[in-house]
Parts: sequence; C-alpha cells; structure tokens
Amino acid sequence: MTTLTPTRLAAMPRVNLLPPEIAEAAQLKRLKVMLGALLLAAMAVVVLIYLVVSSQIGGAEDDLATAEATGAQLQADVATYAEVPKVLLEVDTAQANLATAMTPEVRWSFFLNDLSLTIPKSTRLGTMTAVNDAAATQLTGAVAGVEGAATPLGEASMGSITFTGKSTDFNAVAAWLQSLAKQKGYLEPTVQTVVKEEADTAGTFYSVESSTQLSIEAASGRFVTIANGE
Repeated sequence: MTTLTPTRLAAMPRVNLLPPEIAEAAQLKRLKVMLGALLLAAMAVVVLIYLVVSSQIGGAEDDLATAEATGAQLQADVATYAEVPKVLLEVDTAQANLATAMTPEVRWSFFLNDLSLTIPKSTRLGTMTAVNDAAATQLTGAVAGVEGAATPLGEASMGSITFTGKSTDFNAVAAWLQSLAKQKGYLEPTVQTVVKEEADTAGTFYSVESSTQLSIEAASGRFVTIANGE
C-alpha cells in the first residue's frame, strides 16, 4: 500500500443505506415538534392577551362603577342645594333693601365724639337736638335717598342740629361757630340767639342758641358698602 491509499479512501462515495421512509418520518417528527412549539407559543400569547384585556376590563368596570357612584352623589347634592340660588337671591334682595332703607343713616355717636374733642373750653353745651329730614321723608315713602330739605343757601341737606349752651363772651361764641364749621358733615352753622345773663357764682355769661345743617356727607353709607360686597 502506498501513501495515496488514504486519499483514495476519503474520496470514495458515501452510501445511505437507510430507507427514505425513516428520513421522512424523522423530518415529519421535527416538523410536528416545531408546530407544537409554535402552537404552545401562540396559546401563551393568547393567554397573556386575555389576562391583560381582562385586567383592563376589570379596571374599566371599577372606574365606571366609581363614576356612576360619584354621579349619583352629585345628583343628590344638586337636589340638596337646589334652594341655594333662591336663598342667595333673597339675601341680595334683602341687602339691597337694607341699603336703601338705611341710606340716610347718621351715626350720631361719631358726631358726638368729634364734638367733644373740638368744643372750645370757653363754651359749655347744654342740649343738642338733631332732625334727620331725609330719614323722615323716606319713611313716608315720598323719596328714597339722603337728601331732605335744602339749606337756606340752596345746598343739599339731610337735616339739621340745634344746640343750646353757654359761652363766656362773644369771642367764645365765634370760636364755637368756627368749631362747627370745621366739622365734616356740617353746613352753614349760624347763631339764632345770644342772651347775656348773670349768675351769682359764675358771673356774666351768654346763653347761646345755634344750629347747623347736615350735609349729605353725614350719611354713614355703611349698609351701601355691605350691599356692594365691599
């Protein structure tokens, strides 16, 4: 045997002695296994999709139930508060009526306080009589507002205040009128009478009767502010 023998042996043809039915059976088996694996994979995908869809459906049903419950509660709230707009309208109407009725209101305590701070030391106040003509006119239903009769000089007026008191001399009387003229809400202060009197203890003094008109600025306006929501 020479060195060429291995080469010739390697080049010899290979003969498949297995019957073709066995090869076909093996191929069919592999195909079945492959199809089975694909079927299992498809079933797994279907199951997964089913689980996801079921979960989404369950969540949607829960959301729907929650929304329906909320809607029912809102409907109940609507029925409960159905009277609120009517009540609010009544409140607005009442506030408007109150503002109209109280338009000529004068807060006399403020005037008395200011008067106590500005009255001259040489003057003593005896009486103070206030007349709110605008309020009286409104009560009769004739006019709704803050104006009553006009002043002697034609200015808009709500009413008047009359004072009686005592002053030490004519300069004190003038100082009293000047203090009235400086007060907000007063118009055209005047002196009606000045009577000289004698007293055993006080000596000579002057009894003074004076008056002033009330301007429209004397109205407080507080209920109008409330009606406007301020």
